[in-house]
Amino acid sequence: MKNRISILLLIIFHLSFLTFNLFAQEFSFAAMSDSRGKYNGINEPILSALTEHLITNQTEVDFLFFMGDLVDGSDIYPDSTLAELKYWKKVMSSVYNNSNMVWPYIWPVIGNHEAQHPKDAINFRSLFNDVFMNGPEDEMGLTYSFDYKNVHFVCINSERWYYGDPEDTTDDRRDWHYVKNLDWLINDLQQARARNVNFIFVFSHDVPFPIGGHLHDGLPNLGEDFILPIDSTKQWYVDQRDKFWQILVDFKVSAYLCGHEHIYGRQAIGGVYQIVAGSSGAPLYEFNPTYNAQPDSIMPYGEMSYNDAVPYYKVLKYNYGPGKNSQHSKDFFGLRAFQYVTFHVKEDIIHVQTYGVYPRENTDDEMEGEIGLIDEFIIDK
Repeated sequence: MKNRISILLLIIFHLSFLTFNLFAQEFSFAAMSDSRGKYNGINEPILSALTEHLITNQTEVDFLFFMGDLVDGSDIYPDSTLAELKYWKKVMSSVYNNSNMVWPYIWPVIGNHEAQHPKDAINFRSLFNDVFMNGPEDEMGLTYSFDYKNVHFVCINSERWYYGDPEDTTDDRRDWHYVKNLDWLINDLQQARARNVNFIFVFSHDVPFPIGGHLHDGLPNLGEDFILPIDSTKQWYVDQRDKFWQILVDFKVSAYLCGHEHIYGRQAIGGVYQIVAGSSGAPLYEFNPTYNAQPDSIMPYGEMSYNDAVPYYKVLKYNYGPGKNSQHSKDFFGLRAFQYVTFHVKEDIIHVQTYGVYPRENTDDEMEGEIGLIDEFIIDK
């Protein structure tokens, strides 16, 4: 019965989309990620505060994207991860029950904390089954896409499990930090452009151009304690990242949204915005270390020193050195805050507004003060 209801709702969604295309194209959506914490795997106080602010103050928002790491998860007990995810949905009930929003209310992306065990992907799909089953066969229900009011949305899995040789019980591990099905993505974006969509947005968990805290992994996946020269395996990850980003550039994607790094940051790379909406409760990180008088000093929350970061910067072609920002782009802007991002889609522009709250002094997982507007900018068509 539940599957029949889901199919019926998908049909209604498509019919609604066709109806919407006959009328006004303007609408809004929101994005957030990384809510894991110490309350049943969730930082419930901050996640609840942000979602309540969202539904109270952004009544025009039609739905919410959540880019992974909903919960802490477990690498030993998949049932524990499932229980945390069920509790997460309960915490998010104010969104799921919001009459102003459009079914299915939340479009989820799996994060590395939900992909720590071979059974995790099965559990994730069973719990978040109200998505389009149009992705690659090996990522069905985890990678998917859809159109809404002449805008194309693509959710991509960057965290999976590798089963390898079924006869070899030791050939079983996490297969993460890269976008696997690039051919599927190219075909999906080609079809979207053939339909003359106005804008394209792509969502995943991992960050292509790390901004802080995950300089060692993300999609480049250079690993911890990286030193030059780069080996063939690490080069493969960097090349795969580059191929993925070039696809976004070639198809004129407006923005790529992700989490994984628990901070907020935006920058345009090849005409495509990378927007890290990285913490709706997960412990906040520091930004990539910049040049200073003590280049070997470790960052407050354990991130690497500037000198340790230099080999990463060289391979990733970052803007580093005295007076530079240690990011890929000179136009990088970031804030160390808990946040969600809203996108107000108009005919020729997208008005982006970020609402956030700063951490309590000497903490990285508690908020202090009122949630308010912390950033806004325009993405042109």
